[in-house]
Amino acid sequence: LIPGEKLPTVQELADQLSVAKGTIKRAYDELGNMGVLKKIQGRGTFVCYQPVNSVSRKERAMGAIDALLDQLEEMGFSATEINIFLTLKQRERSEAASTVRVAVLDCVPESLSQLSDRLRSIKGIELYSYLIETIQLYPYKLDEETDLVVTTAEHAEYLESILPDRNKLARVAMRLTADALTGMVRLHSGDRVGILTGSSRFGDMLYNACYSYSRNVTFSQPMQFGPELDLDAFLADKDAVLVPADYKRYCSEDVSCALSRWEKKGRLVLCAYEIDEGSALYLEEKLQQLRQSKSI
Repeated sequence: LIPGEKLPTVQELADQLSVAKGTIKRAYDELGNMGVLKKIQGRGTFVCYQPVNSVSRKERAMGAIDALLDQLEEMGFSATEINIFLTLKQRERSEAASTVRVAVLDCVPESLSQLSDRLRSIKGIELYSYLIETIQLYPYKLDEETDLVVTTAEHAEYLESILPDRNKLARVAMRLTADALTGMVRLHSGDRVGILTGSSRFGDMLYNACYSYSRNVTFSQPMQFGPELDLDAFLADKDAVLVPADYKRYCSEDVSCALSRWEKKGRLVLCAYEIDEGSALYLEEKLQQLRQSKSI
């Protein structure tokens, strides 16, 4: 866009891009604050950015380099040391430029946390985790700087409807970890089993999974950590309790200690979900493609 060019109205651009009006307005407001756009009452929004000519940019760059070198020499660094510092900084910036920005979304806090922990172990990505409800309220958080959006099939259709570029979406399938599955299968016939989670949705997931893999056990309705939980009463008649693998994130220290004490006589089954092998390979390919495109 050239300086002085008029932009579409918020409504027009929202219709053209199939993006919420609030997102367009926010973009216009921020560009206005940066001095790139100018709003004229009754006339519209115009580009007002004036590029600096190449000669002045080169002169300013050389001046900035001279000033930096003077400062470093005054600090007592040799030419060799300065060259090493500059090389290191250029390498750091190059690596930062190739970093892949990944947004992870789900509606279940526990599985979102577990999926995020898995992706956080991958080098070269900058990770952002969002509950679906947050994105429904603030869709602009999935801005153009997000390189990849990872979610489960359950939410893929909704995200496709709000993402300008559907190619950024990566669907993954989740499965119970081997430890969680083993813990459920090994419940004894006649066991009385309880479920404690941070969210009701994760409680329902564990209930359905345990019902599928365990035989002849008695389940109580899933309960959530919180001030209304009477832990002593809940544990009184239980032989085993299913909890998120990272359950300490969702309960107080007192509750965590009480569960540790109870574990001496009962069985605490730590439950987590992970990306299945096919999805993991697919995701790694997507990330590799993005790294290569950023390094070109």
